[in-house]
Amino acid sequence: MVIQPSSQPITLNCRVQVELVDSAGQAEQAEFVLVPTRQADLKSGLLDESTPLGRLLLGHHAGEELPYRVGDLVRVRILAVQAGEVAVPSDAAARRRQAVQKAAAQSEITNQMIFSTASAANGAITM
Repeated sequence: MVIQPSSQPITLNCRVQVELVDSAGQAEQAEFVLVPTRQADLKSGLLDESTPLGRLLLGHHAGEELPYRVGDLVRVRILAVQAGEVAVPSDAAARRRQAVQKAAAQSEITNQMIFSTASAANGAITM
């Protein structure tokens, strides 16, 4: 598929559709809105402008293909750029903080379970 370059550069609050291409040539499409860090919530499709991908895309146009070496990814094709003020949920940052707190709490519970299991196993062996 050949995409004609558009004159709309990627800026904050643009909806962007990309194709992420790995070293085997496999491609996966993704769509998101590029937002300031305080509004970012990738689960909701809001990509932080300060991420490596966000920084790479700023100022580029649909139709461009850019090198992007992260993990097994090698390049990004910009498929579409839609300008405009995209409605960003006002609670995006709060939801992100809540998700991080929940993950931290779950991690602490898991660590405690592992510790108690290991302690019990060690106690049974030494008795």
